[in-house]
Amino acid sequence: MAWQNVKVHFVTILYLWICSQVSCEVAVNCWWNKTLPVGHNVSVLCHMSTQGRANSCGLCQLYVIKLDHRHQFPSTCASTKETFNFSIAAEHREHIHCMCNGNTSETCNVTVRGGYPPFPPSRPDCAIEDLEDEDIYCSWTKSNESMIPTVYTLHWKNYDGNVKSRESSSESAVINRRDYVKSTYTTAWVTAKNVLGSAQSERSFFNTGHIVRPDPPYNINLTSDPLEFIWDMNCDRVGHLDKSCQVQYHARNHMLDWIEVDDCQVMFVLEDPQPFTQYSFRVRCHCGYEEEVMSNWSSVYSVRTPPAAPVGQLDVWSDCAPNSDKSSCNVYWKEMPLSQARGEIINYIVTLKLKNGQAEVKQVTRQRRHTESWQLAEQSCLQLRHFALKPGVMGVFVSANTSMGTSDPTYMLFAERGQRMPEVNLSVIGESQALRVSWSIHPQFSESVLEYVVQHVSVVPHCLCLNWVRVKRTQKSVTLTGDFWNYTAYNVSLFAVFNNHSTFLTSAIAYTLEGVPPKVPQIHVKNISHSSATLIWSPIPVHESNGVILHYLVGIKETGFNISSDRTSMQLSQLQPAQQYHIWVSAVSAAGEGARSFTTFSTDEKNSNRFYPSHLLGYATLLAVFIILTFLVLLFCIFKLIPDPINSKAFKHMNFQHAWPRLCSPSELNIKISELEIVEKLDRDTPTPPSETEPEKILIDVEPQHFQLPNGLGRTNEGGDEPEESNRGSILKHGSWAKEYSEMVDTDEEEEPDGRGGVRGKRN
Repeated sequence: MAWQNVKVHFVTILYLWICSQVSCEVAVNCWWNKTLPVGHNVSVLCHMSTQGRANSCGLCQLYVIKLDHRHQFPSTCASTKETFNFSIAAEHREHIHCMCNGNTSETCNVTVRGGYPPFPPSRPDCAIEDLEDEDIYCSWTKSNESMIPTVYTLHWKNYDGNVKSRESSSESAVINRRDYVKSTYTTAWVTAKNVLGSAQSERSFFNTGHIVRPDPPYNINLTSDPLEFIWDMNCDRVGHLDKSCQVQYHARNHMLDWIEVDDCQVMFVLEDPQPFTQYSFRVRCHCGYEEEVMSNWSSVYSVRTPPAAPVGQLDVWSDCAPNSDKSSCNVYWKEMPLSQARGEIINYIVTLKLKNGQAEVKQVTRQRRHTESWQLAEQSCLQLRHFALKPGVMGVFVSANTSMGTSDPTYMLFAERGQRMPEVNLSVIGESQALRVSWSIHPQFSESVLEYVVQHVSVVPHCLCLNWVRVKRTQKSVTLTGDFWNYTAYNVSLFAVFNNHSTFLTSAIAYTLEGVPPKVPQIHVKNISHSSATLIWSPIPVHESNGVILHYLVGIKETGFNISSDRTSMQLSQLQPAQQYHIWVSAVSAAGEGARSFTTFSTDEKNSNRFYPSHLLGYATLLAVFIILTFLVLLFCIFKLIPDPINSKAFKHMNFQHAWPRLCSPSELNIKISELEIVEKLDRDTPTPPSETEPEKILIDVEPQHFQLPNGLGRTNEGGDEPEESNRGSILKHGSWAKEYSEMVDTDEEEEPDGRGGVRGKRN
């Protein structure tokens, strides 16, 4: 017995300990009203729901912790749902914290979400759908998306003033048969409520005996020519004129925009439909004036109208390479809309006017839109066709060929570049899936312009998805929409269109959404010395940059320096000798800094004799100078010189017995001087030697292969002997050599024999 008491006490203590450890589970949701203007502070409304045992939750306290304040909100477990509000700074509305019982380990993040109070729902539409159970089904439509859990409540009041209600989380509710009196007038309305507010719909009045929903129309017939919609409606107690029907229709290109026509009985005819256009119809009716409940909509019936001849022209544009002729152009055109083609397009006709005056006609097949094998990058070009021009094309005309005829040809205006244009300020701002383009230009220039064309194309390689928009000359802005890709660069160009050509004005690179750049692809260091080095990196290509590169960051450790985006190198100075450095480079865009590329290098010692490539360049330069000088000296030596008579003075101090100094190459000895005549001009006062009546003429015959000179010129030997016989002549001895010789004749020019059997040069 005592042991049993011990077990009971132990279990009781264990239970109390477990209960004390049970934490209060608190679910908190907070919102702020987005319909109210956001000032410095916003009002935050929080809805708290507690779950747990009463004995444990009695200790719960909720704390809402902001950046610098801590709000305490008491929570009692008697009420499991509580709502409270407080103010918070607008910049802090995204995140707050809460905790229970002051235990920081149980802190939870609470997102303060923006929401809207409910708008008034539509008036409820009530009807008896099933005659067996006779329950009334009421439905309505909410007027806005509140972004907050909203509770809808259907209210109805019987003829005796008794009001009942039923909550619903959807847009419909049911009034059971036991909750209303048949064949009496009833009023119904809907209220919507969430933590930010409530709203009420308009009231519906109906007789519970006349709200049976009839079956939808049947035997529906739809013809295309004329476009006629016919149906039958089963109303036994009323005639055809008592029926009231609604018809809705839309064209295929406006599938979400139903056009509604009231007060129809048994048919509907659509006047002036568009040719070759698919129309869809549906109908619903009610029988008589007392039966106010419309039937459900019938099935949708569709038909295509007959084709007709095309109207209008194709939208044609060209894309030419800069500074190129017309042979480097591609012709683009957009598919003609069905509203203009008014029939099935068979192909496109391209007429080329050549320089020789002839014309060539090319047929381009139509682009098929339902080819699943195309890549995603090509699917945005489904409405675009292009044709590459060949050399010699002077004009291009493009037209669409349909089953009912050919459209008027469109003359393509070639774009011209290089013309002198006024200054244009182009601004391109990226938005969500759009580019907002604006420009400013001198008003006088716009007066001569027919229109502007804004062209945009992705810079992704091998992308042919070019697009353009035509803008009136009075406009100075346009918003480009389409299948834009985030983090992709687009080249936006502005053209001016004149009567016979178009002119490129300016262009800019833009992104719909920018991201952080990738890593710089290549980075290395060169020209390393003991105190400096040169850092070089490769620029990030435009199609890979994810955004406009604002600048580069170059840093050692965590210290970075801004470098202009058009630079790819930086001189690192004031480095320490024999020191290892870890250096990095990163690119910065509007979205932030990209990943860093690192490299490591070491500086030289201060007295290092390290060989650099620059030294090799210096040595090569000196060697080149030496080779050039040597070449000039050799060229001077081997150049064929003409003897200068002034230099012939040297002969008077030289002896024929000495050899001629051979400073030049043997090839110089090929210079052929076969005869040299030296004539002394004597002074008039000098007497003539008695042995001769005129100066003796001595011929010096010099053979090229034995070209030598004696030791002396005009001197006898020391013994007084005459010169050697091998000299084939002698030099006239006179008392004075002060006078210059008068002429020197090359016998190769003109030769004449003398009386001694030799050959002497002609004397002038």
